[in-house]
Amino acid sequence: MSPRSFSVRVAGSEIDVLSGGAGPRLTILHRDTGRCGWTRLHERLATHFNILAPSLPGYDASDRPDWLRNVTDLAALIGLFDDAIDSEPGAFLGLGFGGWVAAELAAHSPGRVTRLVLHSPMGIKPMTGEIFDQFLVEAEDYARKGFASELAYERECATEVGNRSLRLDRNREMTTRIAWKPAMFNPSLKHLLRGVSKPSLVVWSTDDKIVPKSCAETYRDAIVGARYAEVPGGHMVEYEAPDALADLVEDFLGEGQA
Repeated sequence: MSPRSFSVRVAGSEIDVLSGGAGPRLTILHRDTGRCGWTRLHERLATHFNILAPSLPGYDASDRPDWLRNVTDLAALIGLFDDAIDSEPGAFLGLGFGGWVAAELAAHSPGRVTRLVLHSPMGIKPMTGEIFDQFLVEAEDYARKGFASELAYERECATEVGNRSLRLDRNREMTTRIAWKPAMFNPSLKHLLRGVSKPSLVVWSTDDKIVPKSCAETYRDAIVGARYAEVPGGHMVEYEAPDALADLVEDFLGEGQA
């Protein structure tokens, strides 16, 4: 399936979007490394859902608002983006950093969210271990650490079109701007999530070297009634185990359609 590409103007900035499939709307928010095109995960989920895959403001081809300085405001922009697409609430799947953005959206604007799936989400300080400090290594080394399999990493690099190093560096610059102090978490979020009442699923990859298991478990405990599951592979599960995550997402969101 070839996705449709378009842009949406929100708060004076253009947000780049890939979209495909048919059915209930599912918005997928990418990791801090960027959207990385239309992956096998997007393709699988598009067989059951109308997939919206925006590049977050400041990332990839989307405009970078000069005023944007924190993840809470980034989530507010995604809420406005969602309103511009459809006035009705929809489901969200947040991957890593995108899970943090989706969680902020659910905490501050619960009326925009019907169901929430978070894979290895950042945004909460882990009880044990720590979210890997990407700012201590080169951008490409950080991307490499997201894979459990070197073969999967090499395959992903080989298929990417364009200047990969420039894209990764630009995206990391944006992450530094909005999520450096404190590094990759919001001290308030764990408490605000207790007000989220929408059905939620938290997923963690068993060989994730970026986000520790305790971070996912803290999310599970913070969101009332949240479910928890694990999938094989590293942080970049959309390349190493896309079908395993897609199966969980389809089953969970399918319950909401019954």
